[in-house]
Amino acid sequence: MNTTNGTIYFISKVNGAKDLKEYIQQQTRFAQSIREELLDDIQQPRATVNTLPNFLNNTDWRFRAELCLNDHRSFVYKLTGLPQFSRFLQKEASHNEALDQLENLRKMLVTNKQQKKTAIRKIQDIIKLVKQQEKQEERLPSPTFDFVTTMSGGMDDDQDYYSDDQDYYADDHHHHHRHDVVLEAEDSIIVKALKAQIETTKQNHRTISRNLLEQVNSIMKAVRLNNVELKKSAEDTVGEIIHHAEKCRAFISKCFDYSVLLYCASAWWHQTQKDAMDDGYYHIEIEAVDPEETKFNPNATIPKEHNIRICVFKGNSIHPNDLVHVYDYDQDLAQAIYTPETVWEAEKILRNFRTPGTVAATCYA
Repeated sequence: MNTTNGTIYFISKVNGAKDLKEYIQQQTRFAQSIREELLDDIQQPRATVNTLPNFLNNTDWRFRAELCLNDHRSFVYKLTGLPQFSRFLQKEASHNEALDQLENLRKMLVTNKQQKKTAIRKIQDIIKLVKQQEKQEERLPSPTFDFVTTMSGGMDDDQDYYSDDQDYYADDHHHHHRHDVVLEAEDSIIVKALKAQIETTKQNHRTISRNLLEQVNSIMKAVRLNNVELKKSAEDTVGEIIHHAEKCRAFISKCFDYSVLLYCASAWWHQTQKDAMDDGYYHIEIEAVDPEETKFNPNATIPKEHNIRICVFKGNSIHPNDLVHVYDYDQDLAQAIYTPETVWEAEKILRNFRTPGTVAATCYA
C-alpha cells in the first residue's frame, strides 16, 4: 500500500501548543489516508466477488454460490467493521485515542499559557496601582513637619492644613515645596516583591509546560510505533480479503462447473441412457464423494480432480431408496456427456442471460 506519493514527514518533537496542533493534524490526515486507501483496495476486482446471473436454471448450485458471496461480504464486514475481530480497527482506535490524549494536553498547554498571561497581567496592574499610590503618598506634605509648624505658629490643625495646601499648589509649577519629601525613582519593597512574584509565576508555568510536553513527547513515541502497526494492519486486512475472495471465486466457479455438468449430464442420460419405453420422471444430481466439497470453506484445499458421481433419482425425491443409477465421473464419462450439441445448447442459454465465460471452457478445462 502506498499511503502517499512520496515521503511522509512528521514533526518529531514539539515545543508548544502550535507545534502540537500541527502534529495532531498531520496524524489525523495520515490515519484518514490509511483508511481511505484500505477502502479503495478492498473494492478492487481481486478483493471482490460477484456471482453469475445464471447457473443454467439450476437453483441448487446458484444458491450455494450466493451463500459463498454472502460469506465474503460478511468476512469483509468482519475485518473492516467489527472492532472485536478487526486488527485494523483496533490499531485505528489506539491511534485515535492517542490523538485525543494529545489534544487534551494541547488544550492544557494553551490554558497554562493563558493563565500565565492573566496572572502576570494582574500582578503588573497591581504594581501600577501600588506605584501610583506610592507616588501620591510621596507628594503629600510630611505629617511630622505639619505638626511642628502648627505648634510653632499657634494655629489649629485645620488652618495649618489649608495654609500648607495653598503653598503646595502655588509652588507646584516651580520647585517642590521645601516641606515635601520626594523619594528617588526606586522600587519599593512591595513592588520588588510583586516583581519577584511575576518571576515565580513564570517559573511555575514553565514547569507545568515542561511536564506537559514531556507527556506529549512520550505519547508521540507510541504514536510513531502505532503508525507502522496501523499501516501493516491495513495491508494485512487487504491481503486477507483478497485471499478470501480468491477462495470464493474458485468455489463459485466450481458451482458453475457443476451446474453445467448437471445440465449436460441430464441431457446425456435422458437421450442415451434412459429406456425409451419408460415414461417415468427422473432427475439428475451431482454428488460429491466428500459432502464438504459442496460447501464453501475458505480453509479447505481445492481438489485437483473432480471427486464426484452422477446420480439418477426417480421422481423429485433424493431419498436413497429412489436412487436408480450412479455413475463415477471420469474422463471417459466427461467426453460422453459434453457433446457439441449439448454444449451449444448450454451456451445459448448463458448468452440469453449474458453470463460471462463459455461452457466449452468449463467442459474441457
